[in-house]
This record gives sequence, C-alpha cells and structure tokens, in this order.
Amino acid sequence: ALVPREAPGRCVVTEPAGERATFMVRPATTDDRADIQRVLLELYPDGVDGVTLPHIRQEAQTFVATNGDQVVGVAVATLVDYGREAYGSIEELVVESRSRGHGIGRELLDQCLQWLQASGAEVVFVSALDDDVAAFYQSAGFARCTGPWLSWVPNRPT
Repeated sequence: ALVPREAPGRCVVTEPAGERATFMVRPATTDDRADIQRVLLELYPDGVDGVTLPHIRQEAQTFVATNGDQVVGVAVATLVDYGREAYGSIEELVVESRSRGHGIGRELLDQCLQWLQASGAEVVFVSALDDDVAAFYQSAGFARCTGPWLSWVPNRPT
C-alpha cells in the first residue's frame, strides 16, 4: 500500500509482509545510465542498446510566413530523441484568416516536415480537433491513428 508522500519526490510503500520501503524520485544522472537501461528492458525486451537516457535531445524550430515585413503565419515543430524512435510533433500551425487559401499553411507544414526529417524524426504527430484541419493534414500524407494516448491537464479535477 502506498503511504502519502513524506516530502515531494519521496514515498513510503508497505510491502505485503509488512516491511516498509522508502522510495525517492529525483532527476536522473549519467551515473544512472546502466540501471535505466536495465529497467527499460521491462518495456523493450528486444533490447535498449541505442537508448541514450538520461540524455535526451529535444529541439524546436519555429517557422514564419511573411508578406513583406509582416508575419502572416507561424508553425512550431518539436523533436524528441533519446536513442529509440525519435519523433516529432507539429505543435502549432496557423495562418491569419485573410491570408488563408494561398498555400501558406502547406508551405509552413512542408518546412516543419523537412526540418523534422533532417533532424531524424521517424514519425511525426499532430493533433487535429476539427475535420477540416484533419483533412488538411491528411492531404499532406498524415494518417489518422488510434492508440493509447491520454492527456493530462493541470488543475483538472480527477
């Protein structure tokens, strides 16, 4: 049974035999690398040789579309790579309403995808909450996916 936290990052667990163990959660260091790989074998029994944890390469690139000296569109792409299946995300992509319909959004998306591919992304994700937006991404080669995705929102009642 889990006992309430004694302090942030610390918890006490009572084992079935009645023994108590104290666990601490802390940022990983390079000294933890071998143990991280050992624990990750629970998720990846085929091996974790390429995993670079605790080192993670995280990058972001923002692109803008301009008309003269005025920004009319923006896109943000992010990349996460820890040595196993690097992935990218299109975080934001918007073109101001009066400039839509001229291929600006597609050019912004293409620049994001080129940057992500050159950076090593093996897959790129995007969230599309509206059918028109989903159709835009599908026209660029994105496919609907399903899976175990969950979200967390701070301060949302549990």
